[in-house]
Amino acid sequence: MDICTCLEDLSNEIFFEIFDYLHALDIFTAFASLNKRIQSILQSIRLHVNILNSHYDREINFLSSLLTFHAHQVISLKCYDTIRDHSSIISLLFNRHHFINLQSCIFILDNSSTELENVIKQVESLNRLVAFFIIQPHDKKINEKDKCDITRTILMNKSSSLRSIKLHYDYDYLDISTYTSNASNIKSLELLISGSSNKVSIYSILPILRVCHRIRYLHAIIKHEILSENNYLNFSIPEAFINENDLPISPQLTCFDLSIFGQSYIDSIAYILRSMPNLVHFKFLHEAGKIRSLSAEHFLNGYKWQHMFEMHVPFLSKFDFHISIVRYYPKLNLDRVVNSFEYFVKKYPEWQMIIDRWVLDERNLLNYVQSIDNGRSQERVTYLSRFVHLANVNEINFQSDGDISRWKDIQFILQACSNVINLKINPSHLVLPEFIDSPSLLSIFKQIKILKSITENHYVPLSFSLKLVERFPSLTDIELKVFSFDDCISAIDILLTHLKNLSYLKIYYIQVSSLDHPFSRNYIIEKRRQAFRFNIIDEHKVTVSKNTESVEIGLS
Repeated sequence: MDICTCLEDLSNEIFFEIFDYLHALDIFTAFASLNKRIQSILQSIRLHVNILNSHYDREINFLSSLLTFHAHQVISLKCYDTIRDHSSIISLLFNRHHFINLQSCIFILDNSSTELENVIKQVESLNRLVAFFIIQPHDKKINEKDKCDITRTILMNKSSSLRSIKLHYDYDYLDISTYTSNASNIKSLELLISGSSNKVSIYSILPILRVCHRIRYLHAIIKHEILSENNYLNFSIPEAFINENDLPISPQLTCFDLSIFGQSYIDSIAYILRSMPNLVHFKFLHEAGKIRSLSAEHFLNGYKWQHMFEMHVPFLSKFDFHISIVRYYPKLNLDRVVNSFEYFVKKYPEWQMIIDRWVLDERNLLNYVQSIDNGRSQERVTYLSRFVHLANVNEINFQSDGDISRWKDIQFILQACSNVINLKINPSHLVLPEFIDSPSLLSIFKQIKILKSITENHYVPLSFSLKLVERFPSLTDIELKVFSFDDCISAIDILLTHLKNLSYLKIYYIQVSSLDHPFSRNYIIEKRRQAFRFNIIDEHKVTVSKNTESVEIGLS
């Protein structure tokens, strides 16, 4: 006899185990209204809140309504500040709720207008917080006052529980010299130190070490503002913080990652290493544009690295580095560079060094742009495959001005990226018959799940819509640009009735029509059910948004 186990037969312990793997929104959506026993269990579990930029306002309001009774159970929070149809989500949550038992907090600040004053006050009072991360996307800016307040609040936090901090936003940390050393227990620290070269340098790390003197792991990212062609060689490193007789010492620091995107000198690194006498692992990344010849030779001189390590970090057992520089003359003697690092090959087991030189030939580059020769396109893919395992690539963004002569390059790259599922491509390439009908690409097209084809000066013709759904039957997310609102209506009908797995679409249009279309939720639901029967859609998750330039529809 078959034995069936009902959900209610599971023990409380199993429910606790299951819920620990789920996010709060999923738990509340699936279980909040089942029965009194489940509701009782939900009063006792730990909650993990994860708000993504793909969520909708109604989902956040639903979650917030239940957090009114469960906020004290939240131990981890990861939150984008902007979702699909709303912004300032972080402020909204912290204005409504007090997460008194929060242990892990991650903010992705993708909204420059967000006010964080109340958020900062709450964070300051969280005495169980262990990890606090703030990440600023590269194209967004955080309010300057908020950056100053957040930095001071977190680095001066005296909580005995706070261990790990990541502040990944553009900030120069010039005011950190006014901080007082504190007794915090911060063990892991990652900072993005960003500003002009006359304000920010490797030496900016020294006052940070003075304040956070108990850290064991430090990742410092030094990023300079882009220098013009005329002044890159005139840059100088500020020395206001340097006092050889009063350098901060971090005896507990054993792992140091240093990433530099700008100009620097190897001698400045020596000052930093003198502050880390017990360093075990040093990872160094240096990427700059044009660089002084002397600086380049020093960075690529293994003897200087050897001397510096022997003098200042005698316990170092692991050294990784990647250095990328641009310079025109004189050419480096690569054999001499390799030979200078012989010490590291002998000292560190399995230590290897790879050095490569690229030469920019503008004439060849021009010929390449103007050519659609198969051999050249294949050759470029071969070069690319030396640096990237193309079979592992699942997302590709082809940025171009719409020059259709480049379609062969795109074809060969797509053929090499056999597992790509996310594609961004110019409409002029997408609709080109030689490209869209290429037999070698049909299997690639069928596996694409996310497609975005939007540029300012090009659009997808309505007549292409049927071919699109035929070539890309697995699409779940799609963004296109068509000519008119009338075309937009027709394109949406085709996409809704032909793409079974579709969950999100946004269609932009150029020309506004005198005709109107309600695009109601009922209309969308009926279209999907006519094409795919009743089990294809959850009507409660359907959202529709329309403005003067686009129509946006969410199906899940």
